[in-house]
Amino acid sequence: TSTSKEAKEYFSDMPRHRIKFKYGGRDDDEAVDMAFSKKKIEQRKDWLTKWMAEKKERRARGQEEDYLYNKDTTTVTFSEFVNKELVLFSNTDNERSIPCLIDGFKPGQRKVLFACFKRADKREVKVAQLAGAVGELSAYHHGEQSLMGTIVNLAQDFVGSNNLNLLLPIGQFGTRLQGGKDSASPRYIFTQLNPVTRTVFPLPDDAVLRFLFEENQRIEPEWYCPIIPMVLVNGAAGIGTGWSTNIPNYDPRKVVANIRRLIRDEEFRPMAPFYKGFRGEIVQLDATRYVCSGEIAVLNDDTVEITELPVKTWTQQYKESVLEPMMEGSDKKPSVVSDFKEYHTDTTVKFVVKVSGGAAGLRKLEQEGLHKVFKLQSIINTSSMVVFDAENCLRKFATTEEIC
Repeated sequence: TSTSKEAKEYFSDMPRHRIKFKYGGRDDDEAVDMAFSKKKIEQRKDWLTKWMAEKKERRARGQEEDYLYNKDTTTVTFSEFVNKELVLFSNTDNERSIPCLIDGFKPGQRKVLFACFKRADKREVKVAQLAGAVGELSAYHHGEQSLMGTIVNLAQDFVGSNNLNLLLPIGQFGTRLQGGKDSASPRYIFTQLNPVTRTVFPLPDDAVLRFLFEENQRIEPEWYCPIIPMVLVNGAAGIGTGWSTNIPNYDPRKVVANIRRLIRDEEFRPMAPFYKGFRGEIVQLDATRYVCSGEIAVLNDDTVEITELPVKTWTQQYKESVLEPMMEGSDKKPSVVSDFKEYHTDTTVKFVVKVSGGAAGLRKLEQEGLHKVFKLQSIINTSSMVVFDAENCLRKFATTEEIC
């Protein structure tokens, strides 16, 4: 019924069972096209928004979920499948990819924190063993590998990762050299709760949280309730169905000060993105854009020194994608860089770069702008701050003040 390649692949992969699909005419064509077409993103947003609103109303009335299958179902139309079954998958996809406004967590991260609180370990534990404990205590249905990745991400503290890491990185949890991809195998590294975590998520609050139940087991709550908006402190990024989110990190001290101002009914002070340990500068361009600049300085007539890269530009990636291509010249375009040396540590950046053409070559680059030539600027957008609210409905926020 559909020309969509994605739809054909999706339905051809479905297992053959006793329930058969029945073609119901034009409505089916439109439903499948809306669900799978690359051009129908806005329609998918409306479809999911409408479903979330209906779910909220049913919940308020105390009604059960409206499921597609019961014991007598033998045939379903494509539109029924899309509007009652596929919508559940699409919503769950969003829940796994987009964090909650209240605690800033995706479900996997919340399960890790729940297991750590429940174990209340005062000593370090191997990441691989903690992943097993999380799976057992919180009914985690996916692979242990992704759970280990979640634990590692919660503990990372290099520039561009967490401003406030909730777990401690005891071992090699990755560095800014490769953006965390250089972390050691989970069976060799250890972690434990950061002492500050229980200050942000106070123990007495656990008594009033709404805990979920799965397979007759009490698991993590619907959301935790930190004393400051953690979704701003550590930021968030994710792509779901119809929506994506991208929230930069902000300074925890400024977030705390602003929350205190709101409690006292004082004026909120605007905040610029902030990354712990970042030595460059972040300057506002307009209402939703900030420019993030690294550091570069002239050492002598033909040498410059790069001592900071824009946030989330990793050292190895910068070397391979920017500096090395600049050394390759051609007949039409001569090389910009004749040589460079590296003096990094796992926390700092230092490239000493020799420019082609001596002093004249350097003057020419300075006229163009060293930051522009060496690609030492990036844009941080705050235009897609999308999160799930307390009612589990997706909401888009325009400013940090609305989130606070």
